[in-house]
Amino acid sequence: MRVGVVSDTHGRVDRAIKLLNQLEPLDLLLHAGDYYRDGQLLAEALNVPVRAVAGNCDFQTGGPGEEVLELAGKKVFLTHGHLYHVHFSLQKLLYRALELQADVVVFGHTHVRYCNVHEGILFFNPGSIHDPRGEHGPGCGLLVIDGREVKASFGPRR
Repeated sequence: MRVGVVSDTHGRVDRAIKLLNQLEPLDLLLHAGDYYRDGQLLAEALNVPVRAVAGNCDFQTGGPGEEVLELAGKKVFLTHGHLYHVHFSLQKLLYRALELQADVVVFGHTHVRYCNVHEGILFFNPGSIHDPRGEHGPGCGLLVIDGREVKASFGPRR
């Protein structure tokens, strides 16, 4: 299963489409918040199902704050991250992931790409489409779930 991952699009759907087109084919797209409605626009433009959560900039969208998905036998916890104060530490997010018995956590909010394993759980942040921070430009991510293994990579930039 090939899962595209974006976060913090902030209305830059055009840029996201350009980057995600380079990852095709995709079975699913995960949007980790900030501009929840962009998730649906991307789904329509790319003709791929999407699961999205609301972020701290989604004041009146009505989207969920988090989702737990079963994808190809893996439990994926999708959240923006602001509710878990990920700017300061991943500790609260880790506790929630352990509580949910998640295999993978997909989050955003920091605008910094991140991929690391904590207590056996893969934590993945694709960075930001709109306003990336750190040394990397706008980007997206890809999760490939193959049997018992989940491979994460960062997609093309610009």
